Amino acid sequence: MRVSAGLCFQGEKIWIFKRGPGRKNAHLWEFPGGKEESGETPADCLVRELREELSLEVSPPQIVREADCEGIHFTFLRCEALNAPRCTEHEDCTLAEPRELLQYAFCPADTPVARALALNAPALTEFFWDFDGTLMDTYPGMVACFVRAAERVGIAAEPERVLTLMKDSLGACARACAAGDEAVRLALMKGFREEEDRLPPEHIRAVPGIPEALNALTRLGGRHYLVTHRGPLAWKYLEANGLQDCFTDVVLGTDGFPRKPAPDSLLYLMKKHDLNPARCVMIGDRPLDVDAAANAGMLGCLLDEEHRFDEHPCPLHVDSADKLTETLRPMPL
Repeated sequence: MRVSAGLCFQGEKIWIFKRGPGRKNAHLWEFPGGKEESGETPADCLVRELREELSLEVSPPQIVREADCEGIHFTFLRCEALNAPRCTEHEDCTLAEPRELLQYAFCPADTPVARALALNAPALTEFFWDFDGTLMDTYPGMVACFVRAAERVGIAAEPERVLTLMKDSLGACARACAAGDEAVRLALMKGFREEEDRLPPEHIRAVPGIPEALNALTRLGGRHYLVTHRGPLAWKYLEANGLQDCFTDVVLGTDGFPRKPAPDSLLYLMKKHDLNPARCVMIGDRPLDVDAAANAGMLGCLLDEEHRFDEHPCPLHVDSADKLTETLRPMPL
């Protein structure tokens, strides 16, 4: 089966449509169109379908992408809407800015096209990175250090619970394990720092795929900024992995900014480097990272390899660093 789908622009905005109940992919959004009939070109099909289904007249459509999805060959064509559509088979429609497309749940075939439109309006060029669990695979070492610190004060800490608590914050982990005893909390934090200081920096490795993503995004004209609650030890880990030269600027915990999700550190870097928020994205492995991004007026991307935060409303999710480049810098249409 061959289907034509229209990227129907009206000025700088684009029409999208929500599929009605009782249909495949019901209540998901799509770019309108339909099945090609025998002897039709993709452009002829699209003009006919838009006229029949939506009473929509368009300029001559131009092919911008072809893709196969679920056994169907899709041809996406760009055109200009010459009038407002009338919904008869769809339950809703809207005229959206391209970047707003990230807020909608699209049909599987339309999702990569919507993302390509959204992330090239304009293209992302400024990449803000969290450290622990995003750039560097520090959590195994951190969990082991915390378990040993807990043993020193007579607490048997279960590693998986420690990791879950650390995904909130180290402070939250210490508070939970101390069960309200401030002296124990302070001892846990002190013991953790002492244990972590004993770790050789060269034993902490980058998250698989991160060096490749940093270099690929740099080749595409990107610049990188580190935003972490950690102190100077973060820089030692980067140096041990040969990644220190990837970064244009760095904000450490010792710089005195409020902790994420407060946006202050991100806003500081944007102002310092005169950055357009529409070209910025914050990549992190926890909700507080992408919440900080939203509070700063930029996009967020959750690097969530274990799918701990699938329900978080962040517009961009990836489960592997190998997918970061294609997600953040899709090929333009």
